[in-house]
Amino acid sequence: MNFFYKTLIAAIFLPFFSSAQGNYKQGFVVNTKGDTIKGFIDLKEWGSNPTSINFKASIDKSDKQVFTLNDIVCFEVPKSAAYKRFKTSISLDETSIQKVGDHRDTSSKIDVVFLKVQQRGKNVTLYSYTDDIKTRFYIYDSKTDNVAELVYRIYFVPNNRNYVSTVSQNAYKQQLLLISQKFDTYNENIQGLLENANYLDTDLKLICSKINNNAKEEEKGSGGGKKSIRFFAGAGIGFNTITRTGSFILYNGATSYSSPSPKISVGFNFYPVPAVGTSVLKLEFSYSSAKYQTNGNVYTYESSLKTDYSFDQHTISVTPQFQYNIYNTDPFKFYIDAGLSANFSTYSGNSIYDVITHDTLEGISGLDNRWLSIPVKAGIILKKNIDISATYIIPVAISDNAGSGTSYNYLLKLSSLQVGLNYIF
Repeated sequence: MNFFYKTLIAAIFLPFFSSAQGNYKQGFVVNTKGDTIKGFIDLKEWGSNPTSINFKASIDKSDKQVFTLNDIVCFEVPKSAAYKRFKTSISLDETSIQKVGDHRDTSSKIDVVFLKVQQRGKNVTLYSYTDDIKTRFYIYDSKTDNVAELVYRIYFVPNNRNYVSTVSQNAYKQQLLLISQKFDTYNENIQGLLENANYLDTDLKLICSKINNNAKEEEKGSGGGKKSIRFFAGAGIGFNTITRTGSFILYNGATSYSSPSPKISVGFNFYPVPAVGTSVLKLEFSYSSAKYQTNGNVYTYESSLKTDYSFDQHTISVTPQFQYNIYNTDPFKFYIDAGLSANFSTYSGNSIYDVITHDTLEGISGLDNRWLSIPVKAGIILKKNIDISATYIIPVAISDNAGSGTSYNYLLKLSSLQVGLNYIF
């Protein structure tokens, strides 16, 4: 059984193992009695704020416990993620431009939820809450011991010319202004930040850091110092197979040809949730090559007079991909990956020497300079940096359906098995 099929089998069965293993990181919870319990929390890429977590007292032997909003008041994985329970008002209006209504929607509900810590400070703490409607930001005021949603609304209204205008209610700016005045930190710097602040975590964190008199942002609740973008570079080898189908200009029975070739690549990994790192968006730029070679008879009645046909393909590829780490720890990760490659090729050769007329026939095959392919990949990452992978390029046509200037009808398809080594910086 070759390496590719072993890797494929591992990709099928490892998800079942990894789902039991989880992504447990060292952290702690505080229960409703005020007791701090240290252990390991299953850190996930929560699209919405969680309502429960999986917890183990020991990473190796203990059984999983499930803590809900009724069981704990907060939980934290230091330098990665922190959540605290609050009973608070949650706005229900849409802020997506495709969903907003034609009036100001002030609807809300009271609920008990885990708010995510965005930034802590001695005066204020910034939180966020995300559900299937939108993301909201909350500000905790240490003087009043109260948390409140920072209000932002958007809606449509008709104007005097019967056109529809978009109106934004940026109440969060006034809220932050009043809080900064309360803590006697309001100044021209904060005023300028408030005037230009968007309803985004980056802008709000910067303002909160000024209210807290921090020289720089401190104690972020998520990210853990892990980069959201990392550069990678590497090299590998591809085992390429070009298969020919249909009626070819040379009379022979050799329908395919395999050739090894080097591959070099560079690119970027984008981590939507750096503290967890389960999902990765990749953009890869690579160079690779392939070769096709065969021989046969141009004329059936001259079977002893054979000639050669070959071409070399040189390809630059741009490949966006999605990678999912189905086993995800810092020392070792196992992942699967798929993408779509836009390929730009040049060719050399692609000619036949006619042994009867002594002419060289150029441009025998209509080879494509631009073509798409689908790579699927499985790999491992060791110690956060060393990426070893096997990639399979699903067979794809690299020629049109007819030989140039002939009555022949054939197709050339390329597939490839590539083994690569990348270093993630």
